[in-house]
Amino acid sequence: MSSKDNQPRSDAESQILLLIAADALFGFSIGFSSPSIAPLIVALGVSISFVGQAQTVGGLSATFLRLPVGVAMDRIGRKPFIIMGGLMTLVGFFSYSLATFWLLLGAGIVFVSIDYAIRGTASSASLGDAARSGSVGRVFSIDLGVTETAATIAPIIGGYVATAMAIPSQTIFSVSAALAGAAILTVLVGYKPAPIRRAPETERQSWRSILRVDKRILPILTVVALDATAWRISFPFWTLYVFKEMHATQGQLGIFLAISAGIPALTGLTLGSKLDKVGRKPFLALSEWSAIGTFLPLLLATQPEFSYISAVFGGLVYSLWVPAINAYVVDHFGREKFGQTLGTISLVAGLASAASPALGGWLWDNISPKAPFILTLILAIVIGLIIWFRIEEPRPETPT
Repeated sequence: MSSKDNQPRSDAESQILLLIAADALFGFSIGFSSPSIAPLIVALGVSISFVGQAQTVGGLSATFLRLPVGVAMDRIGRKPFIIMGGLMTLVGFFSYSLATFWLLLGAGIVFVSIDYAIRGTASSASLGDAARSGSVGRVFSIDLGVTETAATIAPIIGGYVATAMAIPSQTIFSVSAALAGAAILTVLVGYKPAPIRRAPETERQSWRSILRVDKRILPILTVVALDATAWRISFPFWTLYVFKEMHATQGQLGIFLAISAGIPALTGLTLGSKLDKVGRKPFLALSEWSAIGTFLPLLLATQPEFSYISAVFGGLVYSLWVPAINAYVVDHFGREKFGQTLGTISLVAGLASAASPALGGWLWDNISPKAPFILTLILAIVIGLIIWFRIEEPRPETPT
């Protein structure tokens, strides 16, 4: 093969590395300040129900943005939306750093939620565009692994400087904002995506036809809606439970968060090839069944050290699901409709789970802090069985 033949592949690999580096910077910035969020909530004296309501507002905002953003990025490109989403994180961190009352705290939660909907989708679409056929799962897994490696180190450092060095939370959030700004600059200057190839019929589609649901997507839509509904009942309160009910210090909270990020880092860097070999369905089902290890240590123990076991399995929930669902979309519906398809999936999931954080907060305040986790545990086991017996494995692309 000539050097000219190798050039496009080399360019694509360079773009993949740059996107992964930007994702890692965002991951570090979010992880660095994460041990300071629960103490901020407690210090402001807001109710858990308020936190759930803020999560609901952020989730709804992200939900209604995902489909139009997905369609737009399929048509005009991914880069503007990576930058736009990153700016939302920047605003969110500034809101946290200035938070002396409930409104700015809520604004921070909402803006960070919106960032994930926009930037996360655009970054995944960009990686899917650049990945060679037959290596899509590996690329998504490596991106997750590198990003979560950064997010593993960050909470330990953030928890240490907050606890041992007594650095104010305002300073910590400002540092996270600066790191997010560096990630935005990396994409703005360095990312030069290749033109998106579209079939002629895609170019001629009207907005009405875009919004028409492909019947092939209905089974996975159902599963994703159930998954989002179940997990958003409890996951917004996972870290808060460890801090408030298990009486973890900020240092212990940093270790807990580092482990939960470290597992995706480890699995992302080691299981990518397995995802391409064994298929997407086993990863999706095992993600749900990891709820058993995630919640039983919280429900059966009171010492904060047991949260570390929960963090291991909580990391598996995320690390098994994310690359598998992204690869499933590429396999089943194609790269050129990645944004639209993922936007549709996210829209349905967001609508289905819109009230879940508010329900979780109500269960915490009115029944028991353990109630949200018990409900998610039961639902996740059932969803895993549905995936195993009812979801068909997509036919992957032929390697080129």
